[in-house]
This record gives sequence, structure tokens and C-alpha cells, in this order.
Amino acid sequence: MITNIDNVLLIKYMRKELSESENQQVVDWLQEKDENKPFLFGLKEAYMLSRWEELSDKAETKAGWNELKKSLRNNQPSSRKKYLRVGFKYAAVLILLLAIGFIMHSLFQKQQPQYTKIETASGQQSTLTLNDGTIVRLNQNSKLIYPKSFNQHTRNVTLQGEAYFEVAHNAKKPFLVNVGCYTVKVLGTKFNVNAYSGDICSYTSLKEGKVQIVDNKEGHKVLSELKPGTQLGYNRNTGNYAVKSIDINAIANWRLNQIVIRNQKLGTVAEMLSSKYGYTIDVNNCKIEKLMYNITIEKEPLDEILSDIQCVTPQVHYYIDHERKWVIIK
Repeated sequence: MITNIDNVLLIKYMRKELSESENQQVVDWLQEKDENKPFLFGLKEAYMLSRWEELSDKAETKAGWNELKKSLRNNQPSSRKKYLRVGFKYAAVLILLLAIGFIMHSLFQKQQPQYTKIETASGQQSTLTLNDGTIVRLNQNSKLIYPKSFNQHTRNVTLQGEAYFEVAHNAKKPFLVNVGCYTVKVLGTKFNVNAYSGDICSYTSLKEGKVQIVDNKEGHKVLSELKPGTQLGYNRNTGNYAVKSIDINAIANWRLNQIVIRNQKLGTVAEMLSSKYGYTIDVNNCKIEKLMYNITIEKEPLDEILSDIQCVTPQVHYYIDHERKWVIIK
């Protein structure tokens, strides 16, 4: 396959309008690959054929042109000679356009990024390093889509689920994490994104540096600019969002197989337990939904966590069905 070159240089080459530096670029390109030479000379031949009539009229002493004209005159009727020249000319132009179109198509194909997808199952985590040096730790039941190599202007990835990012700093190429309802825009920082598709709310927590939260709706308005130790919660159903201060040391503790819950309502605790253990957990008593809890979870089984909740708040009762992976709290 031919290698990349500016189409303008090829056109200027055929028209003999190259500057000295541009001529050197074409020479260098010709030496890059064997396929480049026949391709360029084929283009030039097609270009010359498209100018057959013009060039033949200018040729004064070249026997080749005269001989060709004489041959055509002796063997073809005048009208056929005319149509032949016209047809030859437009066929050559067509070849030239197709060749240039091939170049543009090849370049377009080359510019299209090739994407890679990585997914984690329940109870599984994964760590990967992107080609810019950014480190991503993917939590369970999550999916990250990213290009094999970033383009010249931005670094775009798409996340479904939860991941912790340590973004390599590059002031000229922002790092963008699209979670569906909004995009996290950073230059270089450490942050956690929790954006499971089945959850009503998505959360972005900043551990170090600075990030912008950009609405994915029309206008791409900046919703907020987070500082370390703050978290933005976004309601997918209503579009409402709020920023609050959190314990910076508790951010992404799931990486240590640890979940730290501080001053969270029972409804939120149920969501976090559901995500960690893969159970459906329903809170069927509105009177207990606002009870607040502080819990640190490491490797304890779900039964033990529920038992501890019942111990500190005796008004809470629960039923667990391990076969169906279903919990009712009432």
C-alpha cells in the first residue's frame, strides 16, 4: 500500500510547480516504498494523457507526436479521430480522479481510529495502561472502549460502569471520559467515575488535580469544575446534579477490595451492596430509607453486612434468597 503524502504535492508535481523543499518531500516519499513510484508515474501519465490535445499542439519538433497524428489521420475518419481524442481525454481525467479518490480514501481510512473494548465480569477487576501512559483500573461489571492510539487533538474513551483513572498530563490533548449523560474533561489528574447503566445516578469523585463535567446535551455546557475531595452526583432521569465534599481517602477504595461508606442513607447503601455482591436489593419501607450508616466493607459476605445493619438499627429487617440473588429490606 502507498504511504501518506499531501495530495497538493502530487498535483503540483504533475504541473511542475514544486518548490525546492516540496520537491525534496516528493523525492523522500518516493524512496519510502516501492509502490509509491509506479503510483506517482501512473498519475503523471494519466495527467499527461488528459492534456494530449493541448500538448500535441505545442509540440513543434517531436517526431513522436507527428507520427501519432499522421497515423490517426490515415486510419481513422475525422469524426472518429475527434471522438477518440475527446474520449481518451475524459477517460484519462476519470483515471486521474479515481486515483486521487483512492489516495483520499486511503488517507481517510488511515485516520479512522481503531477501537478496543475491555469488559469485566462480576467480582473481576482489570488494570490497563493506554498508549499515552494513562492508567485505568476497571471495577467489576464495567466496560471501557478506547482507541488503540489517540488522535492529534483529544484523547477520548467511553465508560460504562466504574473506573479509576490516573491520567497522563498533556496540556495540548485533553482526556475525555464519556459516560453517556456527561463527559469528564481533564488534562492530567486522578479521579473515579461510577456510571453503571442500570443506576439512576452517576458519580465522579476527584482525588487529585482538576476536572470539568461537561453536559452531553446540546450546547455542551460545563456543569461544574471539581476540586480534590469533591464529588458530583448526576441524576440520569431528571438531569439534576449536585456537588458535595467527600473523604478524599475513601475515593476508589474498591481498588483495595474495600468499600468505605460514610454518612450514607440506607437506599444508597443498598445500591452499593447490590453493585458489589451482584444481588437485587429492594428497600420496601420508606420509613427506614433515610437511616444513615458508616460501614467499611472488605471481604465480608453479604449476610454478615446485612446482619450488622440490623444490629445497629433493630427496626430494619431483611429477607435474602441466595438462589435468586434477591434481598428485601423492610
